[in-house]
Amino acid sequence: MHTVQNVTGKLVEVRVASPLTLEEIQQFVREHQTVINRIPERYVGVVDLLHADVFPADVAQRLIQMLSVVADRVERSAFLIGESALLALQVERVIRNAANPNRKAFRDPDELGRWLGEALTPLERSRLAGFLAHRGEIG
Repeated sequence: MHTVQNVTGKLVEVRVASPLTLEEIQQFVREHQTVINRIPERYVGVVDLLHADVFPADVAQRLIQMLSVVADRVERSAFLIGESALLALQVERVIRNAANPNRKAFRDPDELGRWLGEALTPLERSRLAGFLAHRGEIG
């Protein structure tokens, strides 16, 4: 399951929960592209992966492809991960292979908020705080 939305400014909010099939990732890629196409400048992304498990290899590869394609549109992007060491390794590999140094994975939502907040307006920071207050919630 996933959600992708842009409620305020250039902040793109994503939540992903497992299981995530290749078919779902294809739908996610289409929705993500539609959302970022509506933002005229580069965007700032926040991704809540607290309910995600390690992705199947084909799903991870498709994520790398998607993130690589939109790399030049990303001002900053942060991934909130849980305690799973395997998911952390996979997310870090996806980020590394997607070729944009302005993406990072975080376990601490406050650190994530501070880092992304540097690139956001006050209204966008407020929206990010609300997103993080409801971390782990899908739907």
